[in-house]
Amino acid sequence: MSPARTVWRSPSWRLGFAATDEPVAGDLLLPEERALVATASPERMAELTAGRHCARLALASLDPSLSRTSLLADARGAPLWPAGFVGSITHCPGWTGAVAARSTGSVLGRGIRGIGLDAEPVDPLPAGVLDVIASPGEREELLRLGAARPGIPWDRLLFSAKEATYKAWYPLTGVVIGHDAVRVELSASGSFTGVASADDASGRHSRIAVRGRWVLAPRVLVALGVVG
Repeated sequence: MSPARTVWRSPSWRLGFAATDEPVAGDLLLPEERALVATASPERMAELTAGRHCARLALASLDPSLSRTSLLADARGAPLWPAGFVGSITHCPGWTGAVAARSTGSVLGRGIRGIGLDAEPVDPLPAGVLDVIASPGEREELLRLGAARPGIPWDRLLFSAKEATYKAWYPLTGVVIGHDAVRVELSASGSFTGVASADDASGRHSRIAVRGRWVLAPRVLVALGVVG
């Protein structure tokens, strides 16, 4: 388990982060959270336990009083964060991570509107998936990036950046969207921008812009997007 720490700081806010590549003891799942996985497989219970534990570490790095706070879920399974905070949890085989930050509505009067974290294995996407999740323009850009920096799974990075953008979008709108509603521009230097847009149930149009960073490790790639 990596220690919780601040990994991104601006003049007005900071980000708490924790991750693990090892199993987390089951007794670290709080009683209120056990109901979320009461009928789940052992694998799903282990995944949720690791995610909630990382999330508490990330929150506690910002406010130690939150070290034992329960993180429940909405009807679609998205984590519910304490008032005044935003956060995101991600899982991929062999790695779990979580981020948290104070929200713009916090009592301290500074923070961010939303955040999304996604981790993926360092492998190309399965055949046919890129055609589903990427626009023609995005696929052309991936070819340019691949020529400039070969050996990087740019298609998987695009997918991860879109997932991070969606994770930042959903808590702000409550609207489920597909990859076609998210546009991402990747930079070879380790940053990206994302825009998600869609109509809600009432027909009102929403548009959320995300700025983000990506990192590539030997076994996992991670994308982090922020809505300021």
